[in-house]
Amino acid sequence: MKKFRLLLATLTLTALTPLAHADLAEGAHQFKTDVKTAGKETGHAIGNAGRAVGHGARSAGHAIGRGAKSAGHAVANTTRNGYHATRRWVKEKT
Repeated sequence: MKKFRLLLATLTLTALTPLAHADLAEGAHQFKTDVKTAGKETGHAIGNAGRAVGHGARSAGHAIGRGAKSAGHAVANTTRNGYHATRRWVKEKT
């Protein structure tokens, strides 16, 4: 009887081993697919964040440049107006 039980257990394990192997292979494949998907999503997120930072820096640089240009024009206009006002005043006095 013991030999029969041992033989039955051996046959059962032998029959189930390919199924267990197939299940492990499927699980490993699913894990690999999930890891690849997560890696791609992480890479895309990092790329998008980098682009957002770059665009923000570019916008800030343009804003600073426009502000400097406006300030320079204001100084030039004030200087020109002051020069002409002084010139008119000198002409009136002479």
